[in-house]
Amino acid sequence: MTTELPYAVPRPPDAEPPARDRYSEGIFSHAFDDERQRLELLESLLDEHTRQRLTALGAGPGTDVLEVGGGGGSVARWLADQGARVTVTDLDTRYLDELAEIGVRVLRHDLRTDDFPPASFDLVHTRYVVVHQTDTDRAVERLVRWLRPGGVLVVEEPASFTVMESPHPGYRKVMRGFRAHLERSIGSDTGWARTLPEPLLRAGLTDVGLDARIQVVHAGGTEARWWRMNLERSREAMVAHGDVCHDDFEAAYQEMETPGFHDLALTVMTAWGRRAG
Repeated sequence: MTTELPYAVPRPPDAEPPARDRYSEGIFSHAFDDERQRLELLESLLDEHTRQRLTALGAGPGTDVLEVGGGGGSVARWLADQGARVTVTDLDTRYLDELAEIGVRVLRHDLRTDDFPPASFDLVHTRYVVVHQTDTDRAVERLVRWLRPGGVLVVEEPASFTVMESPHPGYRKVMRGFRAHLERSIGSDTGWARTLPEPLLRAGLTDVGLDARIQVVHAGGTEARWWRMNLERSREAMVAHGDVCHDDFEAAYQEMETPGFHDLALTVMTAWGRRAG
């Protein structure tokens, strides 16, 4: 059963007013027929590194872990398999509800407006969530507030600077257009991840660390398939706004399908820090 809120917690004074969510209703909506497939592709690209980082930072038996924006649920399921007590949240929990069967607490919860009691968790993890918030620093401050003294926050977010200067003109143009579309349609701060780990330091965390890894897209690969799904969902809106034309999409797809094609995709910035105890 999905729970609306984990505790009877008053709405905090700094909460944004309730609003229609542009993320959950836009190109990343779970209502798309192929959304589960898109999420599974992303999980296959990111999960190995996520697991390594969470293991290194102490996720394991007896830890209370919050997974914010659980998506398809692979990270929450893995955390539960490690013996952690897991709470997983999302704006739409349709792909998470089955995790209740293995003891995961599943909550329909909005990072902007819904709260947890302070100092509820030993570890808080979020991936590809903060860049889509309207106030990124405030989102980090709320995540930190939910940590116990000594607890760790892990933030994984995409930075798009590596695709902006691609030598492939079709790919470069549609990727620049997609970045502009995210900023316009969702309000995403596509440059925020490049500033990590400074936001964690501003939020008062210590023992702060950072790593960055560049995803590579190549013909016929998982990254190329994931990108094509994102781009096709955005295509009509991007063309209508004048960012690109249909011929640009076809040129990009032709490049991406050419044997031997290799290019850079997003840079995944992973930052972590510990709440002083």
